[in-house]
Formats: sequence, structure tokens, C-alpha cells
Amino acid sequence: MAMRVKPDTGEVGLKQRYRVTNWSEYDRALVNRGNLTIWFDEASIRDQWTPAPPIGRGKPGLYSDTAIQTCLTIKGLFQLPYRATEGLIKSLMRLCQLDLPVPDHTLMSRRAAQLTVKIPRRPRKGPTHVVVDSTGLKIFGEGEWKVRQHGVGKRRTWRKIHLAVDETSKDIIGIEVTTTAWGDSEILPGLLDQVEGEIAQVSADGAYDSHGCHAAIAERDARATIPPRDGAVAWGDDHPRDAILQAIEAKGLAGWKNDSGYHRRSIAENMMFRLKQLGDSLYSRTFERQVTEAHVRAAILNTFTYLGMPRSERVGKIASAA
Repeated sequence: MAMRVKPDTGEVGLKQRYRVTNWSEYDRALVNRGNLTIWFDEASIRDQWTPAPPIGRGKPGLYSDTAIQTCLTIKGLFQLPYRATEGLIKSLMRLCQLDLPVPDHTLMSRRAAQLTVKIPRRPRKGPTHVVVDSTGLKIFGEGEWKVRQHGVGKRRTWRKIHLAVDETSKDIIGIEVTTTAWGDSEILPGLLDQVEGEIAQVSADGAYDSHGCHAAIAERDARATIPPRDGAVAWGDDHPRDAILQAIEAKGLAGWKNDSGYHRRSIAENMMFRLKQLGDSLYSRTFERQVTEAHVRAAILNTFTYLGMPRSERVGKIASAA
């Protein structure tokens, strides 16, 4: 069997070693992620569970959007079915001694198709470095074992989750959910529209190397950090992308990535990993509910981020394994 190996140059590969400097704070944040009082705060629930009376004629509602999002948050966080979610919320009401109605599991499902999820976002303190990526989440279809044994099932498909992440604060500042028919480059302008404030830089992989993406980034007066595709040619008219091609020709692709800060795009890849920790599948059957389910997960992840994230510093280098 032919084997491909890199030539031995005599140089020993070195990797950076980091140390978390706020471990006690981050450790407490990890514990608090399972604290139900964070998701089911007694004071806010009592004041916001029931919506305000309607203006004009009409029957007043029993459950506000906050109530439905709270139920869906606990459902998504603990990966519960609707019926088990209803039972858990009822038990929390009894434990908190709150005399408030609990939505039926069928009502949760119906409202999920219409809910506008409020994703917590903190204000930006300056220009934002936006890192962008996408991933796929499985939806209804054949199970993994059957697919491996007999091939892909007819109903097996995916939903694409597109995220824009703040490179500094590491929270989600833009999200889109699409079918697999949509390309990444088509979604970038919509993601940037969700970003509030000034954008300094946008980093994305080669799938976003298109005229539309560069134009959307230029409209926000931001710098594009997107590696051109293989065999790319200059666009002319002093386009900023031509400067990227010249820098890669002069420094090499690795050198350009180091100088431009492109490697910070790994923050978006890490966010995708965190997203899939809440489940690599979407459990809803209709597209509208799948969108809501994905947005609820984004709200959960931002809450996790604001509870506390690790801060690390470089402490030295270690030789890579031979």
C-alpha cells in the first residue's frame, strides 16, 4: 500500500501550551449551567408569565412568549420530549409555590411554530471581529445503524445552521437556519445584517469567496479575511480580494493566515461543537419549529457564555509527538 508522508526536514514541531487563569470562576460557571434557577427565575417568571391584556376586543392569553420560550429552553437544555417538559414545569411551579398555569404539551408545540426567540446579546464595546461558519444538524430520517448497513434512507436530510460569532466575547450575534439547498455565501449578507454596531473584520473560509460576500462586507466598511479558492484570479479594479492574493503570493497561505488573524475563525468552529453538545439532531418535524429549536439553542449558548468562559494565556511550547 502506498503511503504519503511529509519529508523529514530535521525540525521538531512545536505546539503552544496554554493555562487557564480563571479556573475557579469558570468551574463555578460550568456548575451553574445546570442550575434551574438561572433558567426558571421566580421573580421574572411571576411578572412575565402571563401576557398583558389585549388592546381592544379579544380573549386575554394565558402564556406570554417568555413563558413558551422558558418551556422550550428547559426542553432543549435537558433534551426532553414535550410531555416530560410539561411535567417538569409543573413540578417547578409547585416547588417555587407559584400559582401559575402551565401550558399543555400540544400548546407548546403549536406556539413553537410562531415564536420569535429572544437571544440574549450584550452590547459591543467597539468594532467587532465577526467569525462565520455553518454546520448541519440531522432531522427526521433513518437511524445511523440502518444507514450504515443499508445505505442512505429516502427521508434522511439536514438543516444548515449558519452562525456569526463575536471573536472577542465568543457569543452568537447572528444566526440563520436554512435547507441544504442554500449555499454559505448566499447567507452571509443576512448574517451581517443581524450584527449591531461597527464591524472591523469578517473571517470566513473559502466557501464565502464570492462577489456578494465581499460586497456585503464592504458595505459595513469591514476588512474581509477570506482565503480565495484554488486557482483564483484577480478581479481587477483594485478589489480588496486582489490584495489577499498578492499577500498569499508573497508570504504563502500560512503566512497570510498568521498575519491576517484568520486562525481566529476557529472560534466559530468551537461554537459549532458547543451547539452540537446540545444534540446533533433537530427533533421538530416542521421547518418553522426547527428554526425555533435552533434559535433556542443559540439563546442557551449565549447564556452559557455570559455565565463565564475560560481565559487562557500562553505559558510555553511543547514538542509534538513523533
